[in-house]
Amino acid sequence: MKALLVTVLAVLGLLALAVGIVYFVVPAHSLPSFIPGRIAIGHPGARAHHSRRGTAAVVIGAVLLVLAVVAGLAVPSRATRRP
Repeated sequence: MKALLVTVLAVLGLLALAVGIVYFVVPAHSLPSFIPGRIAIGHPGARAHHSRRGTAAVVIGAVLLVLAVVAGLAVPSRATRRP
């Protein structure tokens, strides 16, 4: 169960980091359709980048990765240890 939790947290963290990088690198009008924040080409902010969303995604990804490491390094309690 612990391995599953660590794996899920790590995968979600890496996905959030990837989405954060996409928000920083790709202009708003070129974002993939599955990522929120796409702006039509004629809109005044179409060439802008979503820096707030990118920062939030990177921070969330980093927190999830830290949680995965902490969960992976956690020592089991006495009740779950085998003699």
